Amino acid sequence: MRTNFGARLKVVKITLVLVAVVFTGRLFSLQVINFETYAQEAKLQHEKRSVLPARRGKILVHKNYIDEELTPLATNNTLKMLFVDPLVLAYPKYNPQLPLNEQEQGDPNAVAALLAPVLIHAHCEEIEGCEINTDPESWTAPEKIAITAYEKELREILGQVERTRVVLDSDLAPNRITEIENLALRGISLEGTTLVANPTLILNAEMTAQALAPMINIEVDRLTSLLERRPRRYVEIVNKIVPEVSEKITEMKENPRYASLMRGIQMKDEYWRYYPERSLASQVLGFVDSNGNGQYGIEGRFDLDLRGQEGYIYGATNTRGQRILGKDSGITQARDGADIVISIDRVIQGQVEKILEEDTERFQADFGQVIIVEPNTGKILAMANSPSFDPNEYGKAFLKYEIPPEQYQLDLEDENFNQRIPTLNEDGRLFRYFNVWGPTVFRNKLVADLYEPGSVMKALTMAAAINAAEVTPTTLFQDTGPVEVDDFNIRNSDGVYAGPTSMISVLNRSLNTGIAFVTRKMGSKLVYEYMRDFGFGQYTDVELPGEADGGLEYWQDWSESELITRGFGQGIAVTPLQMVMGFASLANGGYLYKPIIVEEVRYQDGRPAKIFHPEVVRRVVGNEAYNTVKSMLLNVVTSGGGRAARVSGYSVMGKTGTSQTYRNGKVLEGVGTTIASFAGFGPIQEPKFVMLVKYDYPKTSQFGSETAAITFQRIAEFLFDYFEVPPDR
Repeated sequence: MRTNFGARLKVVKITLVLVAVVFTGRLFSLQVINFETYAQEAKLQHEKRSVLPARRGKILVHKNYIDEELTPLATNNTLKMLFVDPLVLAYPKYNPQLPLNEQEQGDPNAVAALLAPVLIHAHCEEIEGCEINTDPESWTAPEKIAITAYEKELREILGQVERTRVVLDSDLAPNRITEIENLALRGISLEGTTLVANPTLILNAEMTAQALAPMINIEVDRLTSLLERRPRRYVEIVNKIVPEVSEKITEMKENPRYASLMRGIQMKDEYWRYYPERSLASQVLGFVDSNGNGQYGIEGRFDLDLRGQEGYIYGATNTRGQRILGKDSGITQARDGADIVISIDRVIQGQVEKILEEDTERFQADFGQVIIVEPNTGKILAMANSPSFDPNEYGKAFLKYEIPPEQYQLDLEDENFNQRIPTLNEDGRLFRYFNVWGPTVFRNKLVADLYEPGSVMKALTMAAAINAAEVTPTTLFQDTGPVEVDDFNIRNSDGVYAGPTSMISVLNRSLNTGIAFVTRKMGSKLVYEYMRDFGFGQYTDVELPGEADGGLEYWQDWSESELITRGFGQGIAVTPLQMVMGFASLANGGYLYKPIIVEEVRYQDGRPAKIFHPEVVRRVVGNEAYNTVKSMLLNVVTSGGGRAARVSGYSVMGKTGTSQTYRNGKVLEGVGTTIASFAGFGPIQEPKFVMLVKYDYPKTSQFGSETAAITFQRIAEFLFDYFEVPPDR
């Protein structure tokens, strides 16, 4: 069924490409209208200064492990914005001293015909499969339809010499709306709660302004200026034009055949946020929205540092908004934003994302995550989520398509259909996202999402018990059958109960009954204290937004069954980041580090850089427990349940995890219902990395040993080679 759904989705995506091309002209029209709206609203602010934009700071990563060279994952790109002067288009030799009826006329329609085949490709890079093609002989039927529609839109915009829509006020109160309607002023209309004027319909601007000014708090002189008929001199048509298109437009303007005709067409440089590696580390980076605000990730967390400080040219203005030079005029220079250096290794991140994307599809999981940290510093070397997104085109995550009610009903009744796929109901119409999950892909699930870690927690529970001298690796317990506690039976996942069993076998076979024995010896208070020491139930204070602190109730509120289940990773909610940092203490001598994602903030105004140094939060276990558990985890991979994580020639320590999920308070069972994970590190001497792999609802197997451990092995094999670790086995 997954294959059929994928096929349906592919068909719809192809349809989207055609629709996107056909309606480019319409979108262009809306962009122009919106710009005029916002431009007029800005004029109403009576500002006596012009903004000098600051350049947003870069987000830099380590190019590779060998040298200290940095490379940008987020930078600024200079692209052209095309704007027009409709008056000059209509009168190419415009002379303000002469009446319009005495001036030579241009041909905006001809300009529209010239521009449409070129400008329709302004954003061609954003449409999959789009190629810039200005040869009419080779246009396909959909291209011809789209270009014809686009040309029509251009004609309407370019041929409109006078202003016909000026926004005067918005968010009007109901009583004010009634008062304005009662005036019945010609050329004044209401669009919902927005007040709009059409100067071409107003017979007397001054009289209209005198009647209207008291109701919208604008001075009569200023309002008169807004209501007077005057030509449009500046209209933005399209921004972020790809270089190939802007070069063609420049060629047309320089062509003597078109030079006079296109005199009113201009382009200027604009700075835009650009992510040269596309989707690489996108959930770590976040994105900058159309208003210039950082959203999610580093862009959101460090928005104020990155955006810098705008500068201004300021001075008094007359009633028409024109600046008057004088002693009160001046310039405040802009201060560019800070550069942020993050700990991500570009090579590792790229390889991890490649493997994760492949295996998320391979195991048919809803989502997959991988995090890799440096055990002795807490630096995050890779942080990957699948599916991902391209922050250059973040808006694609919101694109959706309509489904018929019949299809929705069929999907509800189809036991193979993934019921977690969101369906939106908008006024009775049903929609789904083209990318399946919509804006959920923006979330860094490694930081923001909670899950029950399952048996990965057994490694930490065992380390705590050994450190507290409650057990040793050879301590035996009698595994005679399920453990009855409260109203529950604690069972082993393999259904085997082998009598006298050591703690080594408890980890090797991931025995729930063994952890019941261990946690009962420790007691609720001690288990709780160690879980807190490992960092659960509290923020790590990583420099990323949206971090969850997890769920860990106070020990005095625990029942006996909760004591036991928390020992093997159920009934406790953690983030993958918390789990990997806790697991890292088993690789670095027993120390819990604060995670580092930002290494440095480099200011551009002379302030010293802010450097984030490695920081030990606390020591959780001592050397003896650390070395003991490390050997036990090596045994888990060499001969226990973690064998799928083995890397030929190298020592690997780790633990699998499989946790149940719930619906309406009931445990779900079978493939597609579990969270599968594997945490591990290597090599045994001076570990270079600690890694957690997690899959949400894999459908090829419900177990971490048959999914996450396989991905761990692939990535670990790469890391041993990348770090040039000599074989030790």
